[in-house]
Amino acid sequence: MADWRFVMPDLHPGYIDWERFKANQERLATNAQAYGMQRRAGPVREGSALLQGRVLCGLCGGRMGVHYSQEHGQPVPTYTCQETATRRGGKVCQSVPGKVVDPAVGALLVELMTPMTLEVTLAVQRELEARAAEMDTLRRQHIERTRHDAELARRRYMKVDPDNRLVADTLEAEWNEKLRLHTDVVEDYERCAPEEAAALDAETQQRVRDLAEQFPRIWSDARIDVRERKRILRLLVADVTLVKAEIITANVRLSGGATRTLTLERPLPIAQIRKFKSDLVAEVDRLLDRHCDREIADILNERGLRSWEGKPFNLKKIGFIRGAYNLSSRRQRLRDCGMLTTQEVAERFAIAETTVHQWGRQGLITKVYSDNLNRGLWDIPHDLEIVKGRPGRNAVPARRASITVPSTEQDSL
Repeated sequence: MADWRFVMPDLHPGYIDWERFKANQERLATNAQAYGMQRRAGPVREGSALLQGRVLCGLCGGRMGVHYSQEHGQPVPTYTCQETATRRGGKVCQSVPGKVVDPAVGALLVELMTPMTLEVTLAVQRELEARAAEMDTLRRQHIERTRHDAELARRRYMKVDPDNRLVADTLEAEWNEKLRLHTDVVEDYERCAPEEAAALDAETQQRVRDLAEQFPRIWSDARIDVRERKRILRLLVADVTLVKAEIITANVRLSGGATRTLTLERPLPIAQIRKFKSDLVAEVDRLLDRHCDREIADILNERGLRSWEGKPFNLKKIGFIRGAYNLSSRRQRLRDCGMLTTQEVAERFAIAETTVHQWGRQGLITKVYSDNLNRGLWDIPHDLEIVKGRPGRNAVPARRASITVPSTEQDSL
């Protein structure tokens, strides 16, 4: 269209109207920006990357693409700059996780679309309208002056004596110059008039206020298609420049020219995310002195603690913590306290292993369980003596031997 010398809209009936044609041309031009050396934008896609087509690399200035990966079964975007790698065979400039940048930019838009912010915007809009009206008045006055000067030049030319060709030529040249100046001023006014901010009537301003109240709900509504959310963002954001160093810096340039800078923390590596906190490991170590793995998992779940995945603890996870942090098991701790196995108790008292369990049921010895499968060790004091029982018709049950404290000479007196 820029190369056309003459344009006569609606001269003949067409398949579409002139406004639809211009809208299609603008969309084609916008979509074409996704290709070529100077890529800056592109049509919205179905992916979850909110800033798709709006992200620039803060290191090389190139456009950053989108790469998706799976995390917990959901696609997660990553903004990657491959301009140097693709065009000059270099390395990838940087990769910025979208799961950090997208929520921050979305929160910024919700913050900017508050009723208070829009009231300030409407006040600024009214000020701009007043200034635009003042400038329009000055331009119209300038047009009127040039028209008046051209009219005066025409009158002087019409009154000149035709026989005086030298004066007539001079006045004609002056008239033509005034007409040319008037034409230039009128064309400049007509070109700048559509660019001036259109005045907002009371109804439009009220609709803007209503939009500010509804925007947070609309933006967070899960039923809104991701492409519609991207189109909303493109109306408000021109581009976002990302720089990843110790922290992530996002410079957001709004459509009106204003800028906002967001400082974001870099996400932890997956190894750090999966790592259990030191206080949790210390608590598991403390609980192992009195509880088995199953009991520890139940205790942690009752306290509302969860793993890095947000899932409750179970026997396997407690076992993993013990192995990863070299924590002694419940059984090993009981062994370190001097407790004996069933075989060791049988050898000490020269009895069968079944007799050991029978003594345990009779309460002569105490069994301390090391897991939830009723497996454990026997707590046998060093000075414990048990008198064996006698089976048969006149059976005598086993019993603990009474310990006689030797009397001293003072007691005998």
